[in-house]
Amino acid sequence: MKWMTALILGGILAFVLPLSLGGQEGGWLHSWAGWGTVRPIKGSPGFLFSIPLFLGSALAFRMFFNWHSR
Repeated sequence: MKWMTALILGGILAFVLPLSLGGQEGGWLHSWAGWGTVRPIKGSPGFLFSIPLFLGSALAFRMFFNWHSR
């Protein structure tokens, strides 16, 4: 898997997971998982982006699929 594909998948996951777990009023932002979560657009209701999830999942996708393809 190329880095660009891994970063795109990580970015999608970093947006979808916090929003599916309640957004700003849910459990994601008010738990330990909220560390590193930012609101990319001020005033947006519930639009969150998790930086640690983005970096971690991109790295995990890259490592897993490179290992799996050999």
